[in-house]
Amino acid sequence: MQYKFIALDIGDDIDIKKLMNEKSSYVEYVRWEEPFKFKYGEGSVFVYSFGAVVGLNISEKQFNSLVSEFDDYVIGFVKHGTPDKLEVVQSSDREIEVSQDVVYVPKIDDGALSTIAFMLAQSISLHRIEQKTDLLIDEIENFLSARRKISQGSKSLDLAMKILKTRHEILSDVMILDKPEMAWENEMYNEIYQKLARYYEIPRRYKNVTTKLDHAFGVTSVLLELHSKSKSNFLECMVILLIALEIVLSFF
Repeated sequence: MQYKFIALDIGDDIDIKKLMNEKSSYVEYVRWEEPFKFKYGEGSVFVYSFGAVVGLNISEKQFNSLVSEFDDYVIGFVKHGTPDKLEVVQSSDREIEVSQDVVYVPKIDDGALSTIAFMLAQSISLHRIEQKTDLLIDEIENFLSARRKISQGSKSLDLAMKILKTRHEILSDVMILDKPEMAWENEMYNEIYQKLARYYEIPRRYKNVTTKLDHAFGVTSVLLELHSKSKSNFLECMVILLIALEIVLSFF
C-alpha cells in the first residue's frame, strides 16, 4: 500500500475543541501536541493546534478543498502556505533513510505514520515562523531608516512584544525542541523523527530564527532604553524650568 503525505500550514492557531465539537460525533481530551485525527475518504487527516494540517493518502485537490473549510477555526491570522509532500515506503532490507521526499522505513504502522505527520507539521509551521521573523526584521530596518521620533517608544514596545510572541510560538506552540512522546518510547519512531529533523534541517532553521530574533530584540531593547532616557531628560528639564519659574515669580 502507498502512503503519501501532504501538509499545509493555514495560520497561527487552530481551535481544535471547536473543530471537534462540530466535526466529530464525540469529543475527547486532546493534548496540545496531539492532533485531531479523523478519516477522510480512503485516507486520514491530522489537524494540529499550532496551525498545521496533514493529509495521508488524500489527493491534493481533495486536501485543498478540505483545508479551506478549516479557515473558520483559525485563531488569528489566516494564510495558506505552500504544501509539503512526502512518500513513505516500506523496505525491510534497508535502514531508515530519507531521500528526495521519500522516507524508507522497515515497518509501517500507526506510530510511524503519526511520527512522520508530526514532523511534517513542525516543519511547515516553522516555515511560517521563518517568514514572520523576516517580516519583523524588515519592519525594524524600515523603522530605523525612517528615524521617527514620534511614538518611537510605543513602536519599539510593539516590536518587542511581537518578537517575544514569536519566540513563545516557536517554543510553546510549535514545540520545535520537543519530539512526540511515542518517539521517546520507541527506538524506530525516534530514529524516524531524528532523520526527518535532519532532512528538513530543523536544528539549523531553528538556530537561524532564534539568532535573528535575539538580534531584533537587542535592537528594540536599545531603542526602548534610548526612549526612556530621552523621556527622563525631558522630565528633568521640565522640573528645572518649573523651579526657575517659581524663583522668578517669587520676586514679584
